[in-house]
Amino acid sequence: MKKVAIWGNNRYSNYGDDLQTLVFALHVRNIGLEPIVFQLEKEIAKKFNLQVANNLDELFKDVNLCIIAGGALLTPFRFLKRNIIKAAIEYEADFRDLNKAIKKYPNVKVCAISIGGDGEDREPAKYYSRHRISFFSSPQFLDGTVRLEGDIAQMKKFGKNFKFIPDCLLSVNKFTRPLANENSIASDKPVTRIGFNFKKGKYLSKPFIDELLSYADKNKHIIFYFITTHLDKTGIDYEYTPPNETQNIKIIKYGDPEDLLHFMAQLDVLISSKLHLGITALTLQTPFLSYRGPGKAKSFLRSVGGGEMILDDEVTFEKLNTTFFQKSKKELFNMIDTKLFDSMMEKSFEQFKFAEKVIEKYA
Repeated sequence: MKKVAIWGNNRYSNYGDDLQTLVFALHVRNIGLEPIVFQLEKEIAKKFNLQVANNLDELFKDVNLCIIAGGALLTPFRFLKRNIIKAAIEYEADFRDLNKAIKKYPNVKVCAISIGGDGEDREPAKYYSRHRISFFSSPQFLDGTVRLEGDIAQMKKFGKNFKFIPDCLLSVNKFTRPLANENSIASDKPVTRIGFNFKKGKYLSKPFIDELLSYADKNKHIIFYFITTHLDKTGIDYEYTPPNETQNIKIIKYGDPEDLLHFMAQLDVLISSKLHLGITALTLQTPFLSYRGPGKAKSFLRSVGGGEMILDDEVTFEKLNTTFFQKSKKELFNMIDTKLFDSMMEKSFEQFKFAEKVIEKYA
């Protein structure tokens, strides 16, 4: 059976990256080929019976095609950040390693599908390392797809003609087990189950969190869930969790992308800065509010008419409570253009149809 490699930035065992790898791997299998995935957590791979490559030699040695499964490949980093911030250094090192791999395996083509940045058109030399520029400009790097229309112009700077298709994870429900709980559907009941995913430090207002915890201590009718999106064993600890759980303050630790997806279906609203938490929540009819989110999360909400769901950076918990938490799940969900969102969900499956054409031609 022919193999297709699936590359994702999975060493951080992060919900969004893991899930993107998973949906492309499952689609490759669905069309009759064998996927081999890069550095996916072994327990997740075991659950879905996927072969894992621990390094690029293992990934590339027996394939003709590698699909890059989404990801923020166009994230801009200025020179100083690329050379000081650990995450940015590691990020650019991935492109260095990919460059070495395609030179070692000149018959392997690479196609990036459903990748993105913030939709801005930037001068590559100012925001990307030479490794990233070289990789994108390589003839082995094929034309692919972006998840924000504004990123088409960015890829033209590397001589590539990319196509805009809505984010691949808008089709996530086609690949995971069905949702059976009636609480997953947006209802008219008052909001009582609120999910948070916050970054610590400057990304979280201390008065805001103090006010939230004080409210939770005095009001037991709402359950607050604090969600992490990395496996504990990675040691990554930038997401806020409260010091203790109580009757109505709970901590939900990431262990499996499908399980977290199903948990989010039970929430009445999710508040986070993360694009793929928000997108997948919306596919489940769970409203998403962007708190101090990056450009890509805000751009997505605006693209579906959800500008009101982008919270002011200095919003207080009291303002959040009075403006949003008094509404029902259905009312909050209807703050986006639901017809437009449904259309985007339907169109997003074209990401996988695009992948099929690339596989047929190159695999």
